[in-house]
Amino acid sequence: MPHLSDRKRRLFVAALLPPEIGAALDERLDRLRSALSGLRWVHSASWHITVEFIGGCGPHETERQIVRWADRSHRTFPFEVAVAGAGTFPDSWRARVFWAGLDVDETGWRHLAGQDRTPHVTVARSSEPRDLTKAVHSLSTYRGLPWRVEEIALMEARLGPTRHRGSRYEPLEVFPLSGSSPSAPEVGGRVSHLGRGQGLDAV
Repeated sequence: MPHLSDRKRRLFVAALLPPEIGAALDERLDRLRSALSGLRWVHSASWHITVEFIGGCGPHETERQIVRWADRSHRTFPFEVAVAGAGTFPDSWRARVFWAGLDVDETGWRHLAGQDRTPHVTVARSSEPRDLTKAVHSLSTYRGLPWRVEEIALMEARLGPTRHRGSRYEPLEVFPLSGSSPSAPEVGGRVSHLGRGQGLDAV
């Protein structure tokens, strides 16, 4: 377990996209970026699938979360996922978050993330409500290649110097999904291994 300082950390748990999956989605989004000025586009290197947002944690709560997610990952089997479709939060006609959807193995995802979390990858944000109905429709037919989520990470979000510089995401601990499923298929690709100290920049 890593040494933890006394400062509070903004934590979340996430799975990362393989580079080839991110590159294909990045290429597809190029068609939209020029047409949608004013959005803050998340850099593809920072794309992730949020499993749970935890929030501010001191050292004792951080240690508790490490134990909690080590236990959950040990009981969760790797599962298949593919980028598919699109959506927004809260609604397409007054959107502040634009995301790419995910087609997931329901059993694996619900066991890991719970019943109420919509699996998605945030690709852009808006400081003001925007009508992104056409953008959602444009991306709705996209479907990427499937891969297997085989590990998750407890991540720290460190706020950037300005709103436009965004946050930097740094992994505190990486947890393999080591449960077993006799029906889990082998598919091409896997979540990239992310070692402690290898951070991601976000916008």
